Amino acid sequence: MRIVKRRLAVVAAIAALLMLAAAATSALLASRPASRVLLTVFVGAAQVAHGASAAEPARSGDMLGNGDSITTGTDGKASLTYPDGSVTRLDSSTSVVVHLTQSGASLRTQIVQKAGLTWNSVKHLLGGSTFQVSGPNSSTAEVRGTRFGFYVEHEAAGTPVIWIDVYDGTVGVKGAVGGEILATAGQRVTVRTQAAPTQPVPIPDGDLRLSFTVFNQTIEAVVGTPSTFESGTLSGGSTTTFAFEADGTRDLQIVLGWPALAGSTFALTVVAPDGTVSSQTQQPLPPIIVIARKAAVGTWTVDVTDVTSSQAEPWWVIVGRS
Repeated sequence: MRIVKRRLAVVAAIAALLMLAAAATSALLASRPASRVLLTVFVGAAQVAHGASAAEPARSGDMLGNGDSITTGTDGKASLTYPDGSVTRLDSSTSVVVHLTQSGASLRTQIVQKAGLTWNSVKHLLGGSTFQVSGPNSSTAEVRGTRFGFYVEHEAAGTPVIWIDVYDGTVGVKGAVGGEILATAGQRVTVRTQAAPTQPVPIPDGDLRLSFTVFNQTIEAVVGTPSTFESGTLSGGSTTTFAFEADGTRDLQIVLGWPALAGSTFALTVVAPDGTVSSQTQQPLPPIIVIARKAAVGTWTVDVTDVTSSQAEPWWVIVGRS
């Protein structure tokens, strides 16, 4: 009988230890750092700093963790891809710090943006997951599945001003004072120093004409791996030409984007290495997409034409390979 009781006591003790270990593991997992963030540098240069370490040149494929930062150069454009598939793209001269925490099945993402422009494409968030961008003027933009731009600009006197343009979904905007303002697709909210967010207004045409806006709308139409990037500004009736190489083994998707504004028509002509015109397309609204299956090896030539527009327009051509 005593032996049985001792065995029962040992079993109970082991069970108690296992329960404590499980509880400790659950507590650890409940607030563990989330999976790391994938960095892609599209064009130009960028610098990345891991925690308090010195900044170093960034490369596509680098992984960022909680508290890491990235700064793009004056010619750089980059993106951060989060574990849930959401993406933040950075314009040139942009600096952000990543804060990412997993709590059970919930993912809490916060981007602290010190300078520049970001475009945030956020997947539909599940459970208690959150996605927030914060910047100067105590500004925050929090979403639940949307696309929006967060722009850190400056007034004439040098004080920061934040513009938040919503292209899809709903964004809740807060400032240093006042309550939250909700902005929906096609609206902008402004946050100034020591002020409440403004009421939403339509996104100005000037923002729709930003090269960074066109870049994002163009790259989101690309299937495959973006590999060739060309851009510029054209006025009505003018044309520009560039060339790129194909290896003969992959499909190409050539995407042309420009501001989606009334009265602006562009054309795209794609010429194969043998001199034949592969495609010649004209449209009043972007994007124009040309697909070349198993594109022939050699030099492909692309003509971009601003057929008609009320003023000079930025354009991007991005070639995806798959």
